[in-house]
Amino acid sequence: MVSTGTKTIVVLTALPVEYLAVTRQLTNLRREDHPTGMIFERGELPDTPWEIYVAEAGEGNQTAAVLTERAITWLKPRAVFFTGIAGGRKRDVALGDVVVATQVWGYQGGKQGPDGFKGRPRAWETSFELQQAARYASRGPWIERISPSVDPMPCMHFKPVLAGEIVLDSSGSALEEYLDLHYNGAAAIEMEGAGFASAAHLAGTVPFLVVRGISDKADGTKQVTDTSGNQDTAAHHAAAATMAAIAALRAPAALQAADAEPERGHVWKDGHDTGTAGAQAASADSQKQINSASNGGAVYAVQNGSQIINNGRDAGDR
Repeated sequence: MVSTGTKTIVVLTALPVEYLAVTRQLTNLRREDHPTGMIFERGELPDTPWEIYVAEAGEGNQTAAVLTERAITWLKPRAVFFTGIAGGRKRDVALGDVVVATQVWGYQGGKQGPDGFKGRPRAWETSFELQQAARYASRGPWIERISPSVDPMPCMHFKPVLAGEIVLDSSGSALEEYLDLHYNGAAAIEMEGAGFASAAHLAGTVPFLVVRGISDKADGTKQVTDTSGNQDTAAHHAAAATMAAIAALRAPAALQAADAEPERGHVWKDGHDTGTAGAQAASADSQKQINSASNGGAVYAVQNGSQIINNGRDAGDR
């Protein structure tokens, strides 16, 4: 049965390598099908109350927008993430590092006139709450999910991310120069974040976050870095950062109460329901009180489930 609401987290990916990196962090995976045919896997994040729904959406902002809206409407999640790989845009952001998007910039909107192209970008602020969870995770917990053989260990950066419909792999193209001039604060570039952020923003109240592992430098060396296994590494690091951020989220009050006071089960004996264990314990205590009364005593009141014993003396004799 599909689970919705306070304990549900949605994680969307674009590529198979990203999807596998996320599902490897989960246990007890089972398939859940959206009525339109979109396939999710629902899994558990160990040592947390969260149920994670993962889907491979495919590439592009338009697809990301449509499938994000479907996931939010269907599952009514506590939060949504888009996780995967990206090209790096900063010298201090190394291959294998993770960029957590503080903002998502859709850079391709604009107007082409006689005097050239004038950009009309869109920007979306990601959830402060989820950013804070990721910042907490960056101080240690996420590294525990990274293989100890990785050297050097990756860093987590909190910077804007660019999203368009173009795979940038050139250090001297007109697009690269345009981005340097107008969007030099961005640390990564990818192809789904704008659609995802737009859909989550329009949903109104669902926190959302984009998390990207750097698999190439968007500078003409993509083929070399991809064949060196950097996509696998970057996807794994992004998934680790995402799961560490989810684990750092405070559980809703309803889940905390359920964990603190588990429901007491009923006890069955000889095919009959004998009541809850707590009720049986109270009954046993009451019976002990009755049995300990003197032969001349009597039960003279029952209040809140407890019998009060009169040991044969009037109240005035006490």
